[in-house]
Amino acid sequence: MFDRLLDLLVGCIDLFKFWIILMPYQGGVLVRLGKFVRELEPGLHWLIPFGVDQVLTEHTVPQFISLAESGIISKDGRHIGFHPIVLYKISDIRKALLEVSEVEHAVYDACSGEIGRVLHESTFDEIIGDGILDKLTAACRKRGWRFGIEIMSVQLSGLAVVKNLRIIK
Repeated sequence: MFDRLLDLLVGCIDLFKFWIILMPYQGGVLVRLGKFVRELEPGLHWLIPFGVDQVLTEHTVPQFISLAESGIISKDGRHIGFHPIVLYKISDIRKALLEVSEVEHAVYDACSGEIGRVLHESTFDEIIGDGILDKLTAACRKRGWRFGIEIMSVQLSGLAVVKNLRIIK
């Protein structure tokens, strides 16, 4: 009973909050009554209380995301397994917060298909060569820009020739 009363009190206090502080690693957008007002930089910002102003925030510093382990067949017919790791940061906070449902999903979607396509179009010797990571990064970066996301690098962990068995029941 007391915990519910405390939750109600905290919720009411939030209605009267007329400021927000963004940390140095955050960016944000101010939305007033459902319409974009402006981008917010780190620091103190004044708000109109009672839910009139809302602030959406996201980390703008570089972050790593580990994509699901995958497998492809290379141009020369070899089955290859790999685990992609992507380093990204938000380059356009407005796009990333207002035009994309979730930033991590956008990075995952932008990179998964491109990594598979580039590796499928390459031979195994090209894949284990020096230039493949630059090709992967360039392909993913091109897709990420439309979401306000800068793909900084793509790495392949656990790159190996694998046997592919599929059991259908």
